Amino acid sequence: MITASVDLQLTGLIADPQRLSSGAVAEFFRRARVVLAQDHAERFERSVAPDGSPWQPLSPRTLRKSVQQAIRKVGGRAARPVVRTTARGGLIVRARRPQPGFQRTARVRRTRASKILVDTGRLKQSVVVLAASADAVRTQDQLTLIWGTRVPYARQHQQGDPSRNLPARPFLGVSKQAEQRLQAELQRIIARYASGGA
Repeated sequence: MITASVDLQLTGLIADPQRLSSGAVAEFFRRARVVLAQDHAERFERSVAPDGSPWQPLSPRTLRKSVQQAIRKVGGRAARPVVRTTARGGLIVRARRPQPGFQRTARVRRTRASKILVDTGRLKQSVVVLAASADAVRTQDQLTLIWGTRVPYARQHQQGDPSRNLPARPFLGVSKQAEQRLQAELQRIIARYASGGA
């Protein structure tokens, strides 16, 4: 089941897409996949929506929960944990009184410096890879390319989930820059096929 997707339709990029040969359409969609993969990778790197607006930062509650999880990994309060900043700006929890069966140190997974929506990397990978996979949806017909994901929690992040106090952080879509690149690619392909270069 597709949980979130964006449709790239040739009818929105060209007045009469029916006049394109099947070879031109296939070439355009091959190039469109590259443009969309790069566009989504940049979006995750910059933590912005398709329109360029920044994603809402991680909530203080989420950051606290992440520290608490690391404290539990070192044995809880009995370990007399101390939180330290690493040289790279991350956080670790170190047990001053190590407990049997627990880690001596634990990394805090989410900090203010963490990339948003990139906890495990599964969601990001599902929208930045070129080919379809278990999580990545890449389908097309003569006029439409569907670029999406099957990651179960994708829709909640794309649209938000008020019941969980989860803000919308739109990650799927076509930015203005990508749209311009797609238009340029399409014009190059049309010009090449019109001049007889197939």
